[in-house]
Amino acid sequence: MEIKTLSYSKNRKEIIQKCAEFFADELNLKNSTYKVFICTDPTLMRERRNNGVACKTGDKEITIAVDSRLPIKKLFYTLAHEMVHAKQFARGQYRSEKARNGKYRRYWCGKRVVADYVDQPWEIEAFSRESILVERLLAVLTKNMKKAQMS
Repeated sequence: MEIKTLSYSKNRKEIIQKCAEFFADELNLKNSTYKVFICTDPTLMRERRNNGVACKTGDKEITIAVDSRLPIKKLFYTLAHEMVHAKQFARGQYRSEKARNGKYRRYWCGKRVVADYVDQPWEIEAFSRESILVERLLAVLTKNMKKAQMS
């Protein structure tokens, strides 16, 4: 999976890129032919009431937006959550399509789902896996910091 991050902050861009690559590896997306574009948006939470969003934007393309004002730990959780959605799109588990009336129809494993946000199967998986992914990330970061201190 090719991942490209766009951000005005060089530091935040590097953090997001490395985290997204780590999460992609953890989600077994390394060999996926999808491209993921990640961008930061300082108005996402204020205007859309979201820390992050993910959507399929092309045949083999996924775009993720994360609020650039998130504290770093919240950024980790948000990015992990959205990368789970990227996995769902890439594997064909989750898809949405715009109906004639302008509303979206959402499908999970080929079946249409109409449910409240917290009961949607793609959200249940994303919320349950985000903590596991962040715990693994923090464990690796802690291990690397200890190695660096010993050097």
